Amino acid sequence: MIKALFTECLFSDKDIKTLLDAGVEIKKAPGYLGEEKLIEELQDCDIYIIGGADKASEKVIKSTDLKLINFYGTGYENYVDMEAAKEKGVLVCNTPKANAYTVAEHAVALLLDAVKQITWLNNTTKQAEWNRRDTWTLEGKTLGIVGMGTIGGYIAGIMHRAFNMNVLYVSRDSKTTLEKEIGAKKVDLDVLMKESDAIVITASYSPETLNMIGEKELNSMKSHSVLVCTSRAELVNPESLKKALDENKLACAAFDSYYKEPVPTKENDTWGLLSLPDNKFIITPHTAYGSKEAKENMNAMVIENIISFIKTQKPTYDVTQK
Repeated sequence: MIKALFTECLFSDKDIKTLLDAGVEIKKAPGYLGEEKLIEELQDCDIYIIGGADKASEKVIKSTDLKLINFYGTGYENYVDMEAAKEKGVLVCNTPKANAYTVAEHAVALLLDAVKQITWLNNTTKQAEWNRRDTWTLEGKTLGIVGMGTIGGYIAGIMHRAFNMNVLYVSRDSKTTLEKEIGAKKVDLDVLMKESDAIVITASYSPETLNMIGEKELNSMKSHSVLVCTSRAELVNPESLKKALDENKLACAAFDSYYKEPVPTKENDTWGLLSLPDNKFIITPHTAYGSKEAKENMNAMVIENIISFIKTQKPTYDVTQK
């Protein structure tokens, strides 16, 4: 039997039976383990299915005898040390596009919350405050999308069709279908930051995108605008973001990840963003992907990867050669 450890993945009894029938023994480790405990749990495992905040770091990979690492989602880059994996001959795969529409929906929810200040108004009202302040209307405004992949395309379609927003985007490639269907316009990042009323970052994390949004970009935003990030937080420089929010260079930022996960306490937060009020900074715990349907899709793709690996020594959604 091949043994697989999974962390924070929700396999059904049917999924587990499918894997057992394929010769895979499942070992479940719910919750965050941390590096040392993760290494301990992986000692007798061939496969590691990454869900949650744990990472296949260089130390984890070099301290174990893994043959396959399957990231439970799309953005594996911040969770797997690819150089260490390649050096040791460990294959890496993911579940591309399985959760794309769910992430897009979450991004739209964060955008609406940031513009309409729902979380802040809810919390202050429950504290017996009556903050009947003005927000602004999305209709006819400009949406900027940084990284027009599958998720960005879904967001653009939703916001244009539901709110009649104009769409600007930054991408390596032109998206001719979106340009034709909704009038999306490809621009440089500087133009997008200056002209957008709401900005959503969906670009993948990489050395090239690390800190791609810094002081210059944030200072050029409209003072009423909002910044939403459903990618890794590291695409936005944290010190620059805190300074820009303090100085009202933008109205609000809403993230689905943080610079340290799980997040520290407010008192131990190096960047100070967690201490900001809810009308300045909104955060969810990396859950944009987490709908029931998306998890079912991801489970199916994980199973496909593992069975393909057993049969051919190559997972279906292999990213090792990227």
